[in-house]
Amino acid sequence: MEGIEPRNRDVYNPVEEVNTPTFRPGESPELSEPLSNQAEKSAEQPDTDTQSAEDTITIPEKSHEPSETDGPPSDLSADNSPRVSKDTVPSPKEDSGESIGESGQTLPESFETKPPEPSESPGPTPPPPQSSEDDVNIVNPYVPYTYEQMKDESLKLAELYPDIITLDSIGSSAEGRELTLIKLGKGDKKIILCGSHHAREYISSSYLMKMVEEYSKAYSNSGYFGKYNVREILDKICIYVVPMVNPDGVNLVNKGLAAVNNKQAVEAMVMMRSSYREWKANINGVDLNRQYPAKWDEKYDEVGKPASESFKGAAPGTEPEIQAMMKLSRDNEFILAASFHTKGNVIYWADRGTVGLIPGVKDMTKKLAALTRYQNMPVSEDPSIYGAGYENWFRLEFLRPAFCIELTPYNNTDLPHDDKKFDSLVWKNAKYIGLFFADEALRRK
Repeated sequence: MEGIEPRNRDVYNPVEEVNTPTFRPGESPELSEPLSNQAEKSAEQPDTDTQSAEDTITIPEKSHEPSETDGPPSDLSADNSPRVSKDTVPSPKEDSGESIGESGQTLPESFETKPPEPSESPGPTPPPPQSSEDDVNIVNPYVPYTYEQMKDESLKLAELYPDIITLDSIGSSAEGRELTLIKLGKGDKKIILCGSHHAREYISSSYLMKMVEEYSKAYSNSGYFGKYNVREILDKICIYVVPMVNPDGVNLVNKGLAAVNNKQAVEAMVMMRSSYREWKANINGVDLNRQYPAKWDEKYDEVGKPASESFKGAAPGTEPEIQAMMKLSRDNEFILAASFHTKGNVIYWADRGTVGLIPGVKDMTKKLAALTRYQNMPVSEDPSIYGAGYENWFRLEFLRPAFCIELTPYNNTDLPHDDKKFDSLVWKNAKYIGLFFADEALRRK
């Protein structure tokens, strides 16, 4: 085996792939601990000290060979730097919890708090300030993010920012839910960003929706978001956003078995974890990020039949969600692509099949790591691990940059994160990623 990659990259452990237990959870999800003897879980667990889930962030050890990209950005603190060991198999991980959010500013001692003296002739009371688009917050990422919420917020955003947002559809899911496409920008050049290939990782959908709102707000007001001139960028480029590739799976995770069309079919599938809150596949029991025709034959599959995760399907590209993503990608000349996942706070940017064929990606990734403080991963070497993912297929199909970004820190569970901590978990590190990619795309020849 070439190496073991972190958590939501598929990891092979042949010793533990046999006799996967099957569980039959009830309709209401239970927040139970994941099964430590499962193949992917065991291979990906970091070695950590026992700490409080609310106080620490832990990034796992990895048993791959270190490479020149396998180091933190120069400004990354020691506490946030991954520890790499090529000789040890990671042991069970403790909950890393969430990183601390932004602190408020403290007034200097000299700051005057005394109210100003009233003028002799105060004059009439001015009218209250008019509300502006800058005061409007449509997207709510602080709750378990559902398909219905995404659809509703998409419509409201398009209504509020019609000059910069266009809604479209790329097809339908297995249960018939529309796969929403948001086009953000006016330019002819294009990039594509997508989220929630994996159902339990729906925080990637709320992240993309928050991104769309904040960039639109900046475009309509100041024109800037951080250092980025949003108006200048989005007048030249259009960001295609597919917020939720797997709406049926997200529906199961957040609403339980009662919300599924064919309950008996889902109940008959192999459960790799102990609750539906940990479901990863689409509603047909196929792991969508193992479905693309890129080294699919070499991709390992320890379960071999419909399951809550890990089943790559009977053949590549069988699922309607994957067919829709491939058609969208082929019908548009995207300069680059990014697929968002959890957990790990890492960036996958290259595999051995295409690393020498796409110029400039290493330098782009170094800048992205410095911007986000995420860890650059080494070039993925083993097709049985990296194969059949969207980013791998995109590179192979178009020979253009494609990234898999794990947005959140590790913890010791396959359950979704605490959505109330969205800002500290995701936004504070990742809020500039979309504009970064758009700006980099404009620079590519």
